[in-house]
Amino acid sequence: MLKRIHLSLRELIEVAEIARARAAKLQNLHPTDMACLAYLQRVGSPVSAKQISSHLNLSSGSGTALLDRLEAAGYTRRLPNPDDRRSVLIELDTEKAKEPLARLAEIERGYSAMTQSFSENDLAAIAKFLDEMNKIAKRLAEY
Repeated sequence: MLKRIHLSLRELIEVAEIARARAAKLQNLHPTDMACLAYLQRVGSPVSAKQISSHLNLSSGSGTALLDRLEAAGYTRRLPNPDDRRSVLIELDTEKAKEPLARLAEIERGYSAMTQSFSENDLAAIAKFLDEMNKIAKRLAEY
């Protein structure tokens, strides 16, 4: 059973990346652009460019290019940082990013529909497993 879980998890990660890349392509976006929009939506408040670059594992230059593209498309805007006048915060424009976010929501709805057949105990075990896997993945991503 453990081998089956490992293989299924590996396949899930690969296929989820492909699904996000496809959703990005359908919106004429780079997968990193879509990942940034998803991150901003999940966080729900303006964040620094450094936080975005760190989360997406981008260099400063690549992060700037990403933010320039998203701002030019109208999906984000730069705001003055009230805590540091030398930096800016990046805010998601949910109205302008409505279409790309709808693609991500479509993926999420598919995942949510699948969970309807599980009991609360099953879901608790799955949540615990995923939480622990996320901890491991985040630790490995820091290398």
